[in-house]
Amino acid sequence: MNLFENQNQDKKPLAYRYRPKTLEEFAGQKNIVGDKGVLKKILIKSRFMNSIFWGPSGTGKTTLAEIVAEQLNYYYEYLNATKASVNDIKEIAEKAKKRFSIEGKQTILFFDEIHRFNKLQQDSLLHDIEIGNIILIGATTENPYFNLNNALLSRCLMFEFKKLDKEDIFGILKRIREKEEIELSDDVLNYISDIVEGDARQAINFLELLSNLEDVNLSVDEVRQIIQTRKSYDRVEDKYDTISAMIKSIRGSDPDAAVYWVAKMLSGGEDPLYLARRLVILASEDIGLANANALPVAVAGMQAAKDIGMPEVRIILAEVAVYLALSPKSNSAYMAIDKAISEIENNSIQEVPKHLTKLGAKDYKYPHAYKGNFVKQDYMKIKIKFYEYGENKFEIAANERLKKLWGE
Repeated sequence: MNLFENQNQDKKPLAYRYRPKTLEEFAGQKNIVGDKGVLKKILIKSRFMNSIFWGPSGTGKTTLAEIVAEQLNYYYEYLNATKASVNDIKEIAEKAKKRFSIEGKQTILFFDEIHRFNKLQQDSLLHDIEIGNIILIGATTENPYFNLNNALLSRCLMFEFKKLDKEDIFGILKRIREKEEIELSDDVLNYISDIVEGDARQAINFLELLSNLEDVNLSVDEVRQIIQTRKSYDRVEDKYDTISAMIKSIRGSDPDAAVYWVAKMLSGGEDPLYLARRLVILASEDIGLANANALPVAVAGMQAAKDIGMPEVRIILAEVAVYLALSPKSNSAYMAIDKAISEIENNSIQEVPKHLTKLGAKDYKYPHAYKGNFVKQDYMKIKIKFYEYGENKFEIAANERLKKLWGE
């Protein structure tokens, strides 16, 4: 964020006073507002569309929404989902509708933390954004594809905000230092830029904290003692990246990495049951038939996680994660069901063969009445192969048995 100084509000926090007012002053998010950014191209046409801004805190979501409203000369309304109700949305929409009919001026509703509205409450937005009473900019630190309903997503453009580069943060702090004549060294600014992990707001707040001390000629070591922060896990911002790292580590048979990511999430306050559920899914998706015990082990871990809290639950989750990482891997069942669903979605649906129905029961051959508990008969009218055996002891042996049974 390049910076704008409001001389008349010098008692406001630095992060507020130096909030950018134009796209030219805005730093970072080049994928959105750079010369080739989609949002910049939309603004050139002077017409904005319903959008979701998602990404970590302190990356400019609120600021950019205000810039959009200012540049397009739209009214700007703000709601936070933690405090707002469906009635608040209706009141703003009605007010916006009246203003537009009188002035021909549209209204942007910046709806912060939109993911905190449940999916039924989110439906209350659909009518007004559909007919254009309001233009929605929903902001969230959560992945919208997991937390917003499909009807809302289908009506909005998605803009993902990235953490600011260390260089961007340093540039912001340096400009404020010069404007405010703060006596802090480049080394201190570099240290702040490094520890905030792309959060410009937090960086400016740290700068303001230090500037209010009697002695601002501080060393990096002294600043480290004052701020006492460290890189850690954020339950909102880092959740999906970290769980992805855990899953991929287990899939890649790396128990050390798997335990590390479990530890990071638990240390950051993540819900143990969330990890347990992901481990159950992984047991079927990635281990599957290669180790038939993987799923019951994971399910047992999930059941235990429901009854046992921290710190003891860490041991159970670690055991499950390590067990799954050590297990042989197969995604044959996962691939088979996806192929079958794709077949159903893209081709004609087959009818059930008559001999498999109640009406055709007299023609059904009961396998247990035959030698080896097997008899050849059709179970689909058109035979389609969905299952491909995995390269593991169980499935290789099972495939050989199938070949002998069916004479393939």
